Amino acid sequence: MKVIIAEKPDQGATLASIFRTKKRQGYIEILPNDLFPNGAYMTWAIGHLFQLAAPERYRPEWKRWTLNTLPIIPERFEYEIEKAKAKQFQVVKELLRKPEVTEIIHAGDAGREGELIVRNIIRMSGVNKPIKRLWLSSLTPKAIEEGFRRLLDEQTTRPLYEEAYARACADWLVGMNASRVYSLLLKERGMNDVFSVGRVQTPTLALIVRREREIEQFRPESFWEVVASFVIGDKRYEGKWTDENGQTRLKDEEMAKKIAAFCQGKRAEVADVRTERKTYQPPLLFNLSTLQATANKLYRFSPKKTLDVLQSLYQKGIVSYPRSDSMHVTKGEAETFPAILQKLSSFPAYAPYFPLPQPSILQNKRYVNEKKVTDHYAIIPTEQVVAPEKLSDDERKVYDLVVRRLIAAHHQAAVIDYTTVTTLVDGRARFVSKGRQVVEEGWRAVFSADF
Repeated sequence: MKVIIAEKPDQGATLASIFRTKKRQGYIEILPNDLFPNGAYMTWAIGHLFQLAAPERYRPEWKRWTLNTLPIIPERFEYEIEKAKAKQFQVVKELLRKPEVTEIIHAGDAGREGELIVRNIIRMSGVNKPIKRLWLSSLTPKAIEEGFRRLLDEQTTRPLYEEAYARACADWLVGMNASRVYSLLLKERGMNDVFSVGRVQTPTLALIVRREREIEQFRPESFWEVVASFVIGDKRYEGKWTDENGQTRLKDEEMAKKIAAFCQGKRAEVADVRTERKTYQPPLLFNLSTLQATANKLYRFSPKKTLDVLQSLYQKGIVSYPRSDSMHVTKGEAETFPAILQKLSSFPAYAPYFPLPQPSILQNKRYVNEKKVTDHYAIIPTEQVVAPEKLSDDERKVYDLVVRRLIAAHHQAAVIDYTTVTTLVDGRARFVSKGRQVVEEGWRAVFSADF
């Protein structure tokens, strides 16, 4: 018999959904099947069940905030259960300690925090049984079954646990010591309050404060530009006056008026026409940060909202693992794209972009590069495609971004000509006109003008 520990209840339910099951209190019993001939227990955490103990847990004198007790550095860090989650921990611990349980399957999220959450539960349960690791990048029934068939040895992902544990300890050390020293020193200056300092929190706050000060100190300055309308032959166009340095803005209104008066009605001639052709390759696939930036730009979604929506889509099995820092895929994923895209082509929202100019990107190293895939590949739609209109409004928006990015990767580069026309008035006043002409729409056709 095996115990499978997921990171969250809904994740546990999704993992168990491919089997015949019986629901129990705090866990799901998986009935005997091909993968688990003796059955299995599926249980879960509720996020972090444990937190690093408070300073007074190590030494009573550390409870009092004084400079004399700093720095606070425990010889060995200890964890304590969060009271609101103690009941679930008891369920998991009882399952792990059952004599018939001979193996534990770690099924936390495939990343550092997921690694830490489940391993802490196992360690705090006091059991020492063999551990295997379920490592998934999507939650489709096919991916879940394949994942259970190719479980990893726990040593493979142990470094992720050690990274997460070290980071948690570093956060504790900085937070506990720096918060106290700042609060105590500022109290001496009359600011009687608790000031929270964090390893990530405080530098981030400093960036925000710096930017806010720049905004407050900004003083707008008035400027003037001289714009002329030209008619040369059958061509009508506008141009902006520029000085010898290419600047168009004038701080002196009278000077702008003098330039305009000088040019009025004078002879104009085109002195130079230059065209530069630029080629724009399709964008890379999304990782979490680029998807968050795009969703913020288009829909004003906060990073957290985008992640929450993405997590919901992942739990439904229709996009791959959300917390990815890679914008590339392996050949294994690229081989699934034609089938995924074929299904997507049946939806009215995406049908206009088919047939694809490039049916496969399997040999395109811009996207398929195993050396640039870290723990997870880029965020992509899974083979479990869904019509966008069946999703909630927020889910539809995020899913649509992921789908269109994949479709765009199968389109040609966009080609645009940028033209600069220099016009001289009376042989002296220089005006510049700029324009662009789309030569090949390419992948840009997949996106709206605001994308």
